[in-house]
Amino acid sequence: MMGRMSGPNSNPLEGDLGDIYHLAGLELPSLTRADVAGLGGVDSTQSVRWWRAMGFPEVADDEVAFGPEDVDIVKRLNAFIAVGAVSNDDVLRLARVTGASFSRLVEAQLEVVPNALEAMLAQGHAIEAPRPVDESDEGKDDSVLQFLERTMNYVWRRHLLAALARQLTVRESDGLQAVCFADLSGFSRISKKASSEEIAEIIETFETTAFDVVSSHDARVVKFIGDEVMFVTQSLEDGVDIAIDLIVRLRAIEIAPPIHCGLAYGPTVPVGGDIFGPTVNLASRLTAVARPDSIVLPRTDGKEFEDREDLDVRMIRRSVDLKGIGRTRAMSIRPLPEEILPDTDGET
Repeated sequence: MMGRMSGPNSNPLEGDLGDIYHLAGLELPSLTRADVAGLGGVDSTQSVRWWRAMGFPEVADDEVAFGPEDVDIVKRLNAFIAVGAVSNDDVLRLARVTGASFSRLVEAQLEVVPNALEAMLAQGHAIEAPRPVDESDEGKDDSVLQFLERTMNYVWRRHLLAALARQLTVRESDGLQAVCFADLSGFSRISKKASSEEIAEIIETFETTAFDVVSSHDARVVKFIGDEVMFVTQSLEDGVDIAIDLIVRLRAIEIAPPIHCGLAYGPTVPVGGDIFGPTVNLASRLTAVARPDSIVLPRTDGKEFEDREDLDVRMIRRSVDLKGIGRTRAMSIRPLPEEILPDTDGET
């Protein structure tokens, strides 16, 4: 179901409520939760589960908070389930991923566009249905919301194309992937002393650089977890090259702390756009072992890098005890030339 605002009786912005709904391309609420369930032909409990999965707070039974758009999407979801195109579990999984992604996306958009609400109210344009851009569009100014909507639609389609291409590649391969976690070193200590603006600048620089480096190697950023990025690529060599590139790029940025990386290669389990499985767990655990400006990977996987003259490859003398995995023989890789003295404690 579509995004919701509280009904007129509970919203402190009563005077602007109609304008805000108009801007979002939604009709003013006229239906209760029971109305939507009845008109949509589904059990009320079912619709509530979908609603919660999208990340919206539960609505009281007698609150007028919904409109025709909500009924339409409920009908469509129910029809897809009825013909067996998707299961209810599929719908819930997609709702969780879509809700979380768009919640973050919208918050970021409003943050990037200062005073967006005032600007959009001043323009007074509602979102229109998407349409192709032709020559008649040249020289015309979109409203802020129209621009954001078109951008989302474009990016979604390009990511869909990339995802379909990756699926074809995976089917033609053995299904193995390199998984890497790159974590900012000492960020907790830095954040205690840094201002809000400085912390935001560091994270923004890190995320921008990570996307730039990973994308340039035809790999995929899976997610950011605080001050850590997780990415996947098709080969272990590509994983090492990406991590090395990211280390070197961040070294050249004065405000950016160094990173330490954990890397593993093996089978993965894709769920809801994320990646899971023992390979992911191993890469994550190895990240905690890595020193700043280095990559740690299992020694059995990294033998091919021992003869690379462009890398500083060292065997970690003692096996490392990884939580949930056990004792593992590992190796450390750093880029050359070294711009900082390597910490050799525990290495040969």
